[in-house]
Amino acid sequence: MLLRRATEILQSNGNVEVLYNNEPVWLENIDSRTETVYVKSLSKDKRMVVPIDELVENEHIGRH
Repeated sequence: MLLRRATEILQSNGNVEVLYNNEPVWLENIDSRTETVYVKSLSKDKRMVVPIDELVENEHIGRH
């Protein structure tokens, strides 16, 4: 994922599914200096700091 897209998702009012290692995560904060994102795992009660380029937007949610 690119920094610009991660910022758009964080600032949006919509619900965008983002995956880290095939697990859904919630974006909490972005550090543009280090290009990392603070995320919360939605499947485990765990917070992590991960590289932005390792996040994947699931573009198939809500499509038929």
